[in-house]
Amino acid sequence: MGAVVVTFTVGMMASTFDAIAYGPTPSGAQLARTVLWWVLLAGVATAVVWRDRYAVVVCLSTAAAGVLTPVGAVAPLLALPFVIARERRWRVVVGCAAATALAVGVSFWRDEAREGEAVIFSITSTGLSGTSYLTPAGYAILTALLVAASVGAGFLRRAVGRADAAQQVAAAENQRARVLSSQADELRTEVSRQEERELIAREMHDTVAHELSLMSLQASAYEVSTDNPDVVDVARTLRSSAHRTLDEMRTLIASLRAGSEQYTGSAPALGDLATLLDDARAGGVDLTATVFVADADEAPAALTRAVYRVVQEALTNVMKHAPGARADVDVRARPGDGVDITVRNAVLPELNPYADAPVLGDPGATVGASGIPGGGSGLVEMRERCEAMGGTFDAGVQDGRYVVRAHLPWVHPTA
Repeated sequence: MGAVVVTFTVGMMASTFDAIAYGPTPSGAQLARTVLWWVLLAGVATAVVWRDRYAVVVCLSTAAAGVLTPVGAVAPLLALPFVIARERRWRVVVGCAAATALAVGVSFWRDEAREGEAVIFSITSTGLSGTSYLTPAGYAILTALLVAASVGAGFLRRAVGRADAAQQVAAAENQRARVLSSQADELRTEVSRQEERELIAREMHDTVAHELSLMSLQASAYEVSTDNPDVVDVARTLRSSAHRTLDEMRTLIASLRAGSEQYTGSAPALGDLATLLDDARAGGVDLTATVFVADADEAPAALTRAVYRVVQEALTNVMKHAPGARADVDVRARPGDGVDITVRNAVLPELNPYADAPVLGDPGATVGASGIPGGGSGLVEMRERCEAMGGTFDAGVQDGRYVVRAHLPWVHPTA
C-alpha cells in the first residue's frame, strides 16, 4: 500500500506540474490528455502490487510509461530491486536497469524543460534573487543517486534471499541428517534384535527342541515295549504332546530367524479348547469344564491364541503346583460381550504351592510361604497377553481356592 501511495502521489505531482505548463486557460485537448495521464497513473500505481511476482514485466512496462508520459518513474525504481533479486539472466537485469535509468532521466528532463511555476525542482525566494532552478548537472546527479539506490536495494535483497535460501538448505540438510541418524539408530537396534532372535532360535533348537525329540522317542519306545494299557495311553499322549510342541516350536524358530514382529504360526481356534481340556484330563487332572462359545469361527486369531494360552497356562500351573487337586474351568465367549475365563483349583495344605500369593478381594493379604519353587513367569505371561489385548487379569486365593480370572474384549464384527 505504501508503494502504491508513493507511486500515485509522485505521479500526480508530475502530471499536475505538466498541466500547469499549459497556462491558466488550457484547451479541451490538454485537459483530456491530463485526465488520460491520471487514468494511466492509476494503472501504473496498481501494477506496483505485482512487482514481486512479475518483476521484469512491471519494471519494463512502467519504465515505458514513464518515458512516454509524465507519470513519473517511481514504479520502475520500486520494481528494479525485485528484478535484481529474482532474475538470474544478467542481460535482463542490465536491460531493466537501463530502462529504469532512462525513465528517471526523461522524467527529470521534462521537469528541466518546463519554465516558471511548472518546474518541480525550483525555489522562489521573497528577495530580489527571484526563482532558482536545479541545474542539468543536479538532475544528472539526482538520477544517478536514485538509480544507484534502487540497484543497491536490489543487491541487498538478492543477498538476503540467498542467505534465506542457504538457511533453508541448511535446515533441510539438518533435518535429513536427523532422519538418517534416526534410521541408522533404528537399523542398529533392529540388527541387535535380529542377533538376539538368532541366538534365541539357536538355543531353542539346540536345547528345548532336542529334549522334546528325546522325550518323543522315549515315549514311542514305552508305547511299543510295554503291555500295560495305562502306560501305553500315557506314552501315546506324551508323544502326541511332544509332536505338537515340536511343530509349534519349529514355527516359532522360523519366525524368530525371519525377523517377524509377530508370531506367524497358525492360531488355535476356540474349538480346540475341547482337545486341550481332554489332554489335561489324560494328564491326570481332575477337571470339570463349562465352555460356552458363540460364533467361534468369527473370533480373531490373536484373540483365540490368547484365550488358548491363558487356559493352557492355568492348567499347567494346576498340574505343576497342585497335582491331584480338582480344577474347575469356565469359559464364556460371545462377540460384543468378550471372553471371560475362570480357572479354580483347591489349595492343597500339604503342598502349599502358592508362595506369597495375593488374596483376591484383600490386596494386602498373602498366602503363607511355599516349599515348592516357582518362577512366576506363567502369571506374568498371562497378564501381559491379556493387557496386550486390552483386557484384564488377576490371580490369587479366594475362599481356600486359587482362582485365575481373565477378561478379553471381543468386538462384534458388525460394529
